Amino acid sequence: MPVSSKTFIARLPACVSLDDDIRDYLASIIDAQSFTTVDDLREETEHFLVDSGLEDAALDTFYTSLHDLFTSATSTSSSSSANPSNLVKIDNALNNLSVNDDDDSNEDSSEQDNKQSSSASAGTKKPFKSKPVKMSKAAKKLASKSSAGASAASSAPGSPVPGKDAFVGDTSVLEAYSQQSRFHEETLETLSKEVDLKQVNITIGERPLLKDARLWFKSGTMYGLIGRNGTGKSTLLKSIGYGQLIGFPLNLRTLYIEQLSSDTPEDQTVVETVLKADTERTLLMAESKLLQQAVNKYPKQLVKSIKKLEWERMKVKLAAQQKLAIRRSGKRGAEARELLLVVEEEEKDAKKAFEDVPIEGVEPSIDTLNQAHEMMESVFSKLQQIEAESAESRARELLRGLGFTPANQDLPIRQFSGGWKMRIALATALFLKPDLLLLDEPTNHLDLPAIIWLQNYLLENIGEDQTVVVVSHDRSFLNTVSQEIIRLRDCQLEYFPGNYDEYEMKMEDKAKMKDRIADALEKKRKHVRDTINKQRSIMSKTGDDKRGAVIASRQKKLTRLAGHNKLENGKRLKQSYVHGYHLALGIAVVREAPEPPVTIPLPSPMELRGNPTTLISLNNVTYSYPGAPARKTGPVIQNISLSLHHSSRIALLGPNGCGKSTLMSLLSGEAVPTSGTVERFSSLVKVGYFSQHNVDKLDGYATKSAVQYLMDEFPEDYKSQPVARKYLGSFGVAGQVAVLPMSTLSGGQKARVALAICVHGGPQVLLLDEITNHLDMATIQGLIVALKEYTGAVVLVSHDAYFVKAVCEDDDEDESDEEDEDEMLRAQEEAGVVYRVKGGKLIRLEGGVDEYVKTVVTENKKGMRSGGGRPI
Repeated sequence: MPVSSKTFIARLPACVSLDDDIRDYLASIIDAQSFTTVDDLREETEHFLVDSGLEDAALDTFYTSLHDLFTSATSTSSSSSANPSNLVKIDNALNNLSVNDDDDSNEDSSEQDNKQSSSASAGTKKPFKSKPVKMSKAAKKLASKSSAGASAASSAPGSPVPGKDAFVGDTSVLEAYSQQSRFHEETLETLSKEVDLKQVNITIGERPLLKDARLWFKSGTMYGLIGRNGTGKSTLLKSIGYGQLIGFPLNLRTLYIEQLSSDTPEDQTVVETVLKADTERTLLMAESKLLQQAVNKYPKQLVKSIKKLEWERMKVKLAAQQKLAIRRSGKRGAEARELLLVVEEEEKDAKKAFEDVPIEGVEPSIDTLNQAHEMMESVFSKLQQIEAESAESRARELLRGLGFTPANQDLPIRQFSGGWKMRIALATALFLKPDLLLLDEPTNHLDLPAIIWLQNYLLENIGEDQTVVVVSHDRSFLNTVSQEIIRLRDCQLEYFPGNYDEYEMKMEDKAKMKDRIADALEKKRKHVRDTINKQRSIMSKTGDDKRGAVIASRQKKLTRLAGHNKLENGKRLKQSYVHGYHLALGIAVVREAPEPPVTIPLPSPMELRGNPTTLISLNNVTYSYPGAPARKTGPVIQNISLSLHHSSRIALLGPNGCGKSTLMSLLSGEAVPTSGTVERFSSLVKVGYFSQHNVDKLDGYATKSAVQYLMDEFPEDYKSQPVARKYLGSFGVAGQVAVLPMSTLSGGQKARVALAICVHGGPQVLLLDEITNHLDMATIQGLIVALKEYTGAVVLVSHDAYFVKAVCEDDDEDESDEEDEDEMLRAQEEAGVVYRVKGGKLIRLEGGVDEYVKTVVTENKKGMRSGGGRPI
């Protein structure tokens, strides 16, 4: 049988890193020639793997595994044609039909279920611990009995996500709880989709993240959650999404998207993964299929099928009643526990009724047939309510918008990289339409066309009663989607209507208002103090004791001026409405200390002899991967000419895979053009190249720290640890972080280390490929300031629209009218140029980023209408 390109790429060793263009080219070669032997395949493809750095021993192992795989495939395919018996088919369907993915909570569960449960939890971290709520002794006994059973209905709204309770590490213990009330009204699951929790506390070990904060989500609102790196934004979302925040409403269907679940089958296609994420639909489809099979094909198994369905539904009811009995106390708690005993007996009876049915089945009675038809009608009705028929078309539309072509949607997920798997996870979140959607850095793994599509989708398709909370450092994205901003600072949550720009303006206006109030108060106090001093002077000269009363009166007035008497909205404070008003001295003016700005010290470029006009130039450069003449899409780069001058600011925009990184590799000298020339003014022109590949490389240092790495790379400049630590500290890699193994650093910390290495020695040219990934907004703003002051040439590849506009689009309008016209033309050529990379060409965008965004939106709409997805 011929070797498949899908299998070849899927079985590549993890250490092999191939560009998307090379992967596409390899796939086209393998599919076009239909190799029937592994030897022929190796002859045509081996040199690509050698170029990627694969050693001879690893090559032999890889191709030997392919040979063994396809040798056994023929015999396997012939032996697997036999069909199982009808009895085995219906029995397997009964076993697979389960509302609960983890049945080990039931005391009488089978040994097979226990083995599955233990294998599913193998390798997980230490369980997540939450602060317990005070409860009665009976409730404690019940809680211990039902601790596992409470998660039986994992698909039910508000239930914890199985296997997602250990996200804080092996040694850290996370406590997440809010103010608890055990009154009857507080334990009701109402139709309200608003969240308003008071005194929310979250701690990791001894470190507090939230202290008596108010968590308030209004239904149908899109929030942007902001804060510096390390303040606890992701931990807050995880504690909500994983069902670990005690007191959070159980009636809300909440979904936190971080990545695809580790137990997702690798052979499952992309569209199947999205569809199966809707557990309610999947369960109903399984019930429908089971009932139809039993009625139409295997009538003797109809009774067993019905009893199985009744038992599974009773387990869901039992889990819900267990939760209610734990939460309630007093008289109503006793009533709930009495009802729980009844439900437990009903569940046991349902299980016994299922087990009493013979394996070979029984002939169904008329009543059983009628019951089956009623159940089928109920299932079909529910499927119609959730629009199950249109589910696949909706899923495929979502995937097209996120960049998956119709052909790629039917590929197994094992063939996709981590970034594309994140897109699959995002598609499942948008497909499920939960009441509360929590998105943690959704733009990190998206290119700019996908980001534009996502923000438009959120604006146009999110339901009126759906709430969305987004953590993102993409300022343009936050400005577009956010209706309110939540700021996490000093263990508190503050709420500001409007998007991020409006939040900044309000904070600035608030600071100015407080300055004005403080200045006015100080002016009044000065006037009163001057009056007191004047009266004292007169009294000492004249001996008039009556002046003492005036001084005492002014002294009381000075005391009252310790605070002001107006609220932030300008209205006068009514002290009688304030607790302890007779002791109050007004509202104290508290000026909020601004967060310190992030400074990134880019060293000045080394001066070059002769002050050259052009530093690097590409002259009619074309680049193709080996064997590119057979490539249908042509060369990656075609006849491109580009010059870098002093102070050039050039941005390259386009979707992933269009050739931006290849162009950066040509400028850096890492790649050699197929035709054309790359010229440098001299060998003294130094290039600093920042790429995600360099950042990912730091993961391989399991023992080496950033300090040691710097000393090994530049031994002449950093001969001692203090010197190296001082340099890294200026980039924010300070303290213990500088001496920790680099594999343990966060994404933002590794990006800072890579940037420090990139700019070492004062390069004249900076090539920055996706540098804003994992950086918070304060660091991005500091980088913008540093790049504006940098006197060398800068070439950017970025999907952050705000970052590109701030660096490459010159907004300064204070140019001198007397400036020489030639100087102005040269400045326009050198700075502020935005190019689109498309079809191997550079297209200059006179309208900058805004023009690119408009073009992409138009192309997205055309792609959706044609059914081909967004252009790539």
